Amino acid sequence: MRKSVVRFHQQQKHNAAKRGFFRRHLLLFILIASLLTISGGTYWYLHYKDVADTKIRNDAHSKYLTAADANIQRLKELKIKHAQQAEAEAKAKAEADEAARKAAATQAPSGSTASNKVCDVTNAAVITVVVNKKHCFNPITWAPSDLTSLGGYLLRAEAAGQLNGMMNDAAAAGVGFSLSSAYRSYSDQAATYSNWVAVNGSQAAADTVSARPGYSEHQTGLAADLKVGGCALECFKGSAAYTWLTQNAANYGFIQRYPDGLTSITGYSPEAWHWRYVGVATATDMKAKGIQTLEQYFGISGGDYS
Repeated sequence: MRKSVVRFHQQQKHNAAKRGFFRRHLLLFILIASLLTISGGTYWYLHYKDVADTKIRNDAHSKYLTAADANIQRLKELKIKHAQQAEAEAKAKAEADEAARKAAATQAPSGSTASNKVCDVTNAAVITVVVNKKHCFNPITWAPSDLTSLGGYLLRAEAAGQLNGMMNDAAAAGVGFSLSSAYRSYSDQAATYSNWVAVNGSQAAADTVSARPGYSEHQTGLAADLKVGGCALECFKGSAAYTWLTQNAANYGFIQRYPDGLTSITGYSPEAWHWRYVGVATATDMKAKGIQTLEQYFGISGGDYS
């Protein structure tokens, strides 16, 4: 009986100790539960915010890509439109030049041709033809039959193909250039020459920088005037493109037609911008032999009109 009473009291003391433990640590339990609740809430909030932010970024990126695709498509359509316009303009110019050529061919030649000159260039279709102040076209309104457009300018087909390749390679080398003039018909040259006479004040002064109609290399469809951006004529000589051409043009069949120091032979002041197609074989042979003019290479008379 005594043992049972002892165990009873011991059990009561144990239970009282447990209740005391929970009472003493209740605040701690509440604090831990609160921290767990706050941590869980914070985690849920951050996760939700990250999901929402990701959705916002994805939506913004999707809108950007949609706008970029639309802009690219618009630029493609604009480029196609410009190409079509350029092609139409080049075609219209070619048709107008051909109409002018036919009209001029039905009229007696006019302009400032030398009265005592018998024009003897009857082989104008030959790639190596020489036209200068002593040798003019016969018939004087001759025009090539294989003109094609390059960047809106007309050239004979073979010359245009070689020039296009040369322009592309120069651009790839970082020294790109473009055309400022190419084929000019007899009537075009008559207008050009008249303008130079007016600008220079006399025919004699104009003769140093422009050919009389019927005497111009541009009428062959084998000559091209080049430029770099807005730099044409005299300033072209100081360009990197000019340096590249002096080293590489022969490989494409082109020569600088009117070089420095040879005015007495060519009849013209130096023109760094004026390049003439003569074919790869002739151009490379001239370069190898150190011959700069067609007059010297073929033994043809040159110089002034008289």
